[in-house]
Amino acid sequence: MSTLPLIIDCDPGVDDAVMLMMALASPALDVRAITTVAGNVPLHLTSRNARMMCDLMGREDVPVFAGCPRPILRLPVTAEDFHGESGIAGLDPFDPETPLGSSHAVNALISTLRAAGPNEISIIITGPMTNVATALVMAPDIAHHIRQLVIMGGADSEGGNITPFAEFNVFADPHAAEIVLSSGVPAILLPLDATHQVRAHDRYVDRLRDIPGERPKIMVHLLEAANVLEEKWKGKRTPMHDPSTIGFMLAPELFSGYRARVSVETEVGEQFGQTRPRKMESGPHTWISHADADGFFDLLVSLMERA
Repeated sequence: MSTLPLIIDCDPGVDDAVMLMMALASPALDVRAITTVAGNVPLHLTSRNARMMCDLMGREDVPVFAGCPRPILRLPVTAEDFHGESGIAGLDPFDPETPLGSSHAVNALISTLRAAGPNEISIIITGPMTNVATALVMAPDIAHHIRQLVIMGGADSEGGNITPFAEFNVFADPHAAEIVLSSGVPAILLPLDATHQVRAHDRYVDRLRDIPGERPKIMVHLLEAANVLEEKWKGKRTPMHDPSTIGFMLAPELFSGYRARVSVETEVGEQFGQTRPRKMESGPHTWISHADADGFFDLLVSLMERA
């Protein structure tokens, strides 16, 4: 069976942890590398957390590289209130056996992409876009090796989740987001408009709870912990923000949207970090506006049944 080659650039994070479990459990995905960036928590924690997930999924073979410890221009922001002090609420931190690669994540992105064929590798981005932006500035030729970017980021109809206008991943480094989105590389964006439609309601978590085995149990712990935090701050069940990227990779029919050109507000002010999708038939981006929650959790259950 042919597999889809990809690099995952992330900042784990509870929902990143769920996303990594899905990606590493799927036989349809060939994860060539995981690169980490400062975001939900500082870089040393996101790098440890990514390696923890490789350990827990028995995928110590996947190389993990630490990247940029801060945004390009703005002061760093983090989100421990939503993800716990360790970054992965619901799991006890431990020192992982999966090694941390010696290369900087930006160099790893460049070398991995240059070794690939034209339009071969997809990149999933579930944190601030600092690593990918830096790589595209340092080595513009790598754009020809990228099949697509699948980005969890942005908001329009839903408003922001860190300010009234901005979604966290874009707000954490708006300048990087603008570089990536103006690079010409095809990009699918899964904004809050779509991810808020896919939430870990009890009926879905109960299905996962019925699956025997240690890894489904870990998934349940993550979702339960995320629900506690989301209920505390928002009064709702947790949305499947980052996991939606894997859902799109494996089952794009669960999602729909429109072609657009997406810009980012980089001027400091009330709307700093806001994404603005403008519908265009030939736009370089796809803005996802609808997601099938039942279909997403059917997919998640099937992945955990084989994990």
